[in-house]
Amino acid sequence: MKKYLLLLLCALLAFADAYSQNEVSGIYAGGHIRRGRPGTITKLRNSGFTYLILFNVNVETDGTLTTDGETICKDGEYVFQQTQPYYQQDIKNLKTAPTGISRIEICIGGWGNGSYGNIRNLVNSKGTGKSSILYRNFKALKDAVPEIDAVNNDTEQDYDAESAAKFHIMMYDLGYKTTIAPYTYMSYWTSLVSKIRASRPDAVDRAMIQCYDGGAGNVNSVGSWNFPGVAQRHPGLLDYSNDWSVERNLAQFQSWKDQGVATGGFVWLFNDGYDETWNMNGWAAGLNRIFGPMRTTPEDEIIVRCYSEKNYGGYCIPLGEGTYSQPELALYGIAGNDISSIEILNENYRVKVYTSVNCTGSYLIRQVSTKTFSTSYDNKICSMKVELKPGVGIGEIDADEDILLTAERDNILVENAEGERLCIYDTAGKLINQSTIVTASQAVSIQALPRGNYIIRVADKAIKVLR
Repeated sequence: MKKYLLLLLCALLAFADAYSQNEVSGIYAGGHIRRGRPGTITKLRNSGFTYLILFNVNVETDGTLTTDGETICKDGEYVFQQTQPYYQQDIKNLKTAPTGISRIEICIGGWGNGSYGNIRNLVNSKGTGKSSILYRNFKALKDAVPEIDAVNNDTEQDYDAESAAKFHIMMYDLGYKTTIAPYTYMSYWTSLVSKIRASRPDAVDRAMIQCYDGGAGNVNSVGSWNFPGVAQRHPGLLDYSNDWSVERNLAQFQSWKDQGVATGGFVWLFNDGYDETWNMNGWAAGLNRIFGPMRTTPEDEIIVRCYSEKNYGGYCIPLGEGTYSQPELALYGIAGNDISSIEILNENYRVKVYTSVNCTGSYLIRQVSTKTFSTSYDNKICSMKVELKPGVGIGEIDADEDILLTAERDNILVENAEGERLCIYDTAGKLINQSTIVTASQAVSIQALPRGNYIIRVADKAIKVLR
């Protein structure tokens, strides 16, 4: 039994690590998300970013956790609700579908921030055991806001690897992974990661290399920031750089990807009213397109190809049947307001395009490929539905004389249809399941389907069955 549980745990950890590798686009977000709520929460959910770093949690001299002058945790208790009553639900909402965000971190440190000096003093004087103030306060935070997955170390002073390693080991045991955000002093960061991993090999799972401000020199040396055992390396750029457009920034990320030195990227910083004007969704979808994406469409399920330019030009992203909100499109690498032409590859389907972010309001239907949209929809599409045309799979269909479909107790016997696709629809015409017929005579089980009426279709032959 112990061996079985160990194998199961290893499998779960492997799955978690594989999943975390899909989090390729990140953004730092400061106190503006609280000051501008709930609109800022909605903007982040709709952006398409796959991870979010909350900037900033300060550790005071007595171990109290604060942010922007407000107390988060004190004496082992979460007290942030006294000044921020919506915070816990807001953070939960950031991960609630539809959204691209699957991981949330807190940042400790930054320019001029003395948190890691206070952590050093507290670790050396009080330790990191369950009775220590650091343990108690961060446990209170984890209990109150379990959606926080990791802590991002952005120390830019008080470089003490010994105490910082003990702190991050404690954090790992509390359920927080560690990411690092270096821009200089490589020997310190190498020592820190090595000390943490010596005790907790899986604790550090991403290095985020600052390539702006004081770290601007890292643009041409991202690959030199190499930490054994840390597979994910994400360089970061600015959203508000005066001389770099989003396109130029994304071109730099593409260059890092092509060089093999980056597995993802992040952007600094969503933190004031100015940021309301910049294109978060464009950044997120672009990063997902370059480094991911989190979602792809299998070749045999592609129904429509979406293009960013007219006449099937620009980047191309294929989609299958489904409903796609703006953040869901971003996970495939499609930015809102970016679609200018579409190819529909299956004549049984149509596409509804919306200018809203969540497939509501007015829409335009396209039943055939479209090289260009009207001015009302060109470069204004933010969500879409790919669906069967009304009645497809339900009405009488001309029978292929060679293909035979026979309904048995819990199976459909298919003959003379090798290589064809079998599709199962409900009576509303929605595709429930599909598979490929691989033999000349094959029984396809429908036992797993709920009780009801279904249409079974292979090529031009269809039958209606009662399950």
